Amino acid sequence: MVCSILKSAGVVVVCLFLFSTRASAALINYGSFGPDAPGVVVYQDVTESSGTDPVPLYGPPTLTQNTLDFDPTTFVASSTNSINDITDGQLNFTLMAVPQAGISSFSISESGDYTLVGTGTAATEVGAGLTVFVKILEVDGVALPAPLSLSAVNASVSFNLAANGPVIGAPWSLGVGMNLDAALTNAGINYIAGVSKAEIVLDNTLVAISEANSIAFIAKKDFVINPVTVVIPEPASLMLIGGGLALLTWRGRRVNYN
Repeated sequence: MVCSILKSAGVVVVCLFLFSTRASAALINYGSFGPDAPGVVVYQDVTESSGTDPVPLYGPPTLTQNTLDFDPTTFVASSTNSINDITDGQLNFTLMAVPQAGISSFSISESGDYTLVGTGTAATEVGAGLTVFVKILEVDGVALPAPLSLSAVNASVSFNLAANGPVIGAPWSLGVGMNLDAALTNAGINYIAGVSKAEIVLDNTLVAISEANSIAFIAKKDFVINPVTVVIPEPASLMLIGGGLALLTWRGRRVNYN
């Protein structure tokens, strides 16, 4: 819109270039992660995008066994003198379990800091929100006849200058969880190990609102996804376990009889 009212061809070219650069940076695919033994999950096509800011916001993640950890450095919202800011970042990925394993639940935790200073009221505030969308695709390695979409879960925190300030660099945190086993049970789906493939969408929002002569700032510094998994031993392993138990029982009886 700004470009359309500028008369200089040179300025229009520059503006269009900046727009195309911003658009091309609106999505980053970090690839797939895992499994990281003894972890049993794979995060496939981890992709971040934003409708408000250039990416990266989350930054590239690190996988340790089953846990995917992001350490954002630019996921912030900042407002000064009534010029407000909202930053929204989205993560998309497919969460999968290796054969003989299932994902029974997962939790997400995030944390950061916020600043509220200046002269103002409760209208100077910051907030953070997280919403999680899940679509189950496979159970025990078998595709469902139709994807099972679960009800979204969300959590949020907010702080204002009147109740929480003035403050500089105060910590905040929030978290949510999703019980996939309970979702299968509620849907009448039988399972052994549990969910083996699901599409996950995570939407994160930071908001900063200020008044004249006040500053509101909030940043996300840590973002962690932690699945809880179940591993079903293979038949050969079950036979070894069964044989070992039988041997222990026989030895116990032998000692008792002697």
